[in-house]
Formats: sequence, C-alpha cells, structure tokens
Amino acid sequence: MDDAQLIARLERVAAENAVAFGSALSAGDRSWGTETLAVAGGQLVLCGPGLYVNRALAVGIDEPLRSADIGLIVDRSAAVGVPAAVEVTPATHPDSLSQLREHGFVHDATDDVTALVRPLDGLPDTLGRDGIDIVPVGERPLAEWQEVSALGWGHTTEARRRAADAFAVAAHVVDGDGMVIALDASDGRPLGCASMTLCDGVATLGGMSTIPAERGRGVQAALILHRLGRAKAAGCTIATSTTVVGGPSERNVQRFGFRPLHVKQTWVRR
Repeated sequence: MDDAQLIARLERVAAENAVAFGSALSAGDRSWGTETLAVAGGQLVLCGPGLYVNRALAVGIDEPLRSADIGLIVDRSAAVGVPAAVEVTPATHPDSLSQLREHGFVHDATDDVTALVRPLDGLPDTLGRDGIDIVPVGERPLAEWQEVSALGWGHTTEARRRAADAFAVAAHVVDGDGMVIALDASDGRPLGCASMTLCDGVATLGGMSTIPAERGRGVQAALILHRLGRAKAAGCTIATSTTVVGGPSERNVQRFGFRPLHVKQTWVRR
C-alpha cells in the first residue's frame, strides 16, 4: 500500500471512529444535539457546541464535493449550532477545494494537525517502564480517568470540563479497555491517562495526558508503548496518532517509530 492509499484508508477510519463517538455521545446525552450523517463518501460528524468533533471527515475523496453536498454540510452545521467545517487532506479530490472556496470556505491553519503512522512490527522487547503500571479503566473508576485528563490538559473552566467528561463517557463506550490510566507502581497514585480506538486493523492513539507534577519520568513513553503492544496483540497492523503540527508531541511520538504521513487541514465557512 503506497502513501496515497494509506492516507485515504486512515481518513476513512478516522471518520468511522468519529461516527462511533458521536453515536455513543448521542445515546448517553441528547442535550448536545449530536448528529452524524453520511455525505460525499465520508461522514459529517456534529457532536455539538464546545465538543471536539464538528466537521465533515473523509468527504470528497473519490469524487469532488458537489454544491449540494456543501449545502447539506452548511445547513446541518447551522442547525446544530456550530460553524460549517470540512477536513481536507492530500486524499481530498482537488476539485473539492475549488468547490469549498466557491462556497466561502477558508483554511483555518490554527486547527492543522499532523497524522503520523507506525507499523506494528519491530516493537521493543520491553514495553513497560520501571515504576509505572498501566491499567484499563475497567479496573479503576471512569471518574478517575476524567480527573487525570482534566488535570493533564488544564481543563479549568466548567464548560471545558463538561465537554471533556462527556467525550470521555462516549470514548469509554467505544474504546472499552483501550482507555488506560498510568499509576505509580509504589503507591498506586494516578500519573496520566490515554485512549486507543481499534478499527479496520488500525489502532488510533489519543487522549494522552500527564499530570503536570508527574512529568519527566516517562509516563507518556509507558502509555505509548503499552498501547502499541495491546494493538499488536489485538491483530492491528498499523498505529496512528495526530499532533499539533511541529509541536513537542509530534517530535515525541517520532521517538517511538512514528513517521509524519500528512497534514490534516480544517476549512471553515466564514
């Protein structure tokens, strides 16, 4: 599989994952007004105002976006109360970009992320880190994962914490034991947390954070290596993750065999 085919595959997996999260969110709490809709060969996932996924994913790949497709994206986004947005990648048909421009969409570079990939062969023999235990959320309360995540990401406002907690509930439905907590092996105190979504032989690593006071002791390394081992054991052949373009997380995951594959842009209607 060449890189062009791999990009298209990963974008479709990302869209399927987003639909799964959106469906779980809607089933658990309808107050967000979440909608998911198949459009233009991809998915329009509108989780709701303040949530992390409100855009069309993997659309306009095999065929260009049509005016009617864009109209649907704009109308449904307005109904949910979020800006109309479309994710654009190297897999997106070039004529789709022309259509987006004609309908008033512009590239918002502040939301650009790098997609990185790693084949699940050649894993190191030792996947753990001395002094750190990794356990699934099923062995600890979900509320603990939510608290650790909030501390790691700095969710200090009520709105940000509510959105993060709601997304964690949905992720727990989708990911199950893919949601994990890092603990100090000596006293069991939480150090960090992460998540992993499995779909079509692809493990998507996300949700990783470390409590500020515990940084610098290898928590993220332990979380990355643990999930890679679990993904391989589950039969996945590829792991992927996204990071802010050029940020420290992008450099960090490359230390564990990931390579940048492509940049994912968000185009928003102004």
